Amino acid sequence: MTALSYLIAGILSWGGIGWLVDHYVGTTGIFAGIGAVLGVAGAVYLIVRRVSAPDRKGPW
Repeated sequence: MTALSYLIAGILSWGGIGWLVDHYVGTTGIFAGIGAVLGVAGAVYLIVRRVSAPDRKGPW
């Protein structure tokens, strides 16, 4: 469930920032698409980092 939240939050937040840039610059969806792709890439990075983190409940 956390991975899905990372993906949704990344797409919505970075896509929203891209939409704002589109609105400011006057383009039609270019930066929103770039922002959504960056959001997915960032979410995948966070998911991989969280999954590959060492378990802190070790014997030490």
